[in-house]
Amino acid sequence: MKWWIKARATQRLAAVTALTLALGVLLGDTELPIPILTGQSGTFLAGHLLTVLPAVFLMYGKERTDQRLESTAARPVNRWGAGLASLIALAATAAAGLLYLVFGSDIAIVTGRNITAYIGIAAIVEAFLGPRMGAFLTTALPLGLAHTGWTPSGKAEFWAWLLHDAHSATAMALTAAALVVGVVSLLVRKRPARIRFMHAY
Repeated sequence: MKWWIKARATQRLAAVTALTLALGVLLGDTELPIPILTGQSGTFLAGHLLTVLPAVFLMYGKERTDQRLESTAARPVNRWGAGLASLIALAATAAAGLLYLVFGSDIAIVTGRNITAYIGIAAIVEAFLGPRMGAFLTTALPLGLAHTGWTPSGKAEFWAWLLHDAHSATAMALTAAALVVGVVSLLVRKRPARIRFMHAY
């Protein structure tokens, strides 16, 4: 398992996650000017964008390895991958909760919630399309939600979890669902569609 941990750049992943939490608390409530396509302008925070970093770096670690080789490995790499995603998400959530208790800042909750949701979404995409597409689509998601996730009255759409306030039960439920579906997708997958296509040729 040591080779797998090293290949996944887990130490750097942990450092990126810790840095993201720190930046999220310090700079996360900075408003960014994002043009919208529907409704009235709402509030889009730096924390909505910064928090994609751990998920992207998680995908980077997976992209570093030979996906075709891993798809035929006898070791339980699917379980290891799902476990790593879960560990980072839960650690970020716990750390964000602690920061909220210490500083009393709602942006700490938003930071932990977003990191967890992005990891779940990246895992879902990675299970079907591979880590490169997982990183790309997850990075594009916050900008897409910023453009389309507002109602005409300027409130966040119920499905635009990213734009909800820190104590939104809907956002928390969607975040938990994204992580669960992402982890299950990693556990049950055989090979991403991109890898199956490559094997065919």
